[in-house]
Amino acid sequence: MKQHITKYRESIDQVKRKIKYDLMDYFKSMDLYKKSNDFQVLQIRDETDLDKLWYNSGFYLILTDYQVNGIDSCSLEYSNYKVIYRGHSYFTKKRVISHLANDTYNSSHSGKGVHYGVCLKMDNSGRNGININQEPYNSWGWMVIVFKMKDSDKLIREQAEVAFDEVFGRPCRSMER
Repeated sequence: MKQHITKYRESIDQVKRKIKYDLMDYFKSMDLYKKSNDFQVLQIRDETDLDKLWYNSGFYLILTDYQVNGIDSCSLEYSNYKVIYRGHSYFTKKRVISHLANDTYNSSHSGKGVHYGVCLKMDNSGRNGININQEPYNSWGWMVIVFKMKDSDKLIREQAEVAFDEVFGRPCRSMER
């Protein structure tokens, strides 16, 4: 059995590398200012704007115009907004809501399905998630970019994270487990 596992692990690692390099090429050549069905760029003025987010599987970026400590760790900018967090999810809309409208997300979670307990942290308080309708975050500018990855699996979306970090650097609030 050990030989089989070794062979499978090598095959999986080879596929992961291929996906990563392919996605690195995609990220290097993308033009976020050009309209595309591949991604969604959404200005977030308040929590109601989050309802417009892509629902299905995806890779997402959270951007702000606020000067967050360490913000230069990621080089990607869009209209004077800098990427501070990146992630992926099977249910992208729910996951982004858990980060940016955490109280709303927690109060509406029915107990069914995945509960996202680990969310964007903006300070050292240990609090998971923020609420963009509350101080101080309601005076900051927010944007979300979603790369639509319908029919992808976790392995593919994780490689999107790895590829993004290779091309642009890891965003300052993206903490790995």
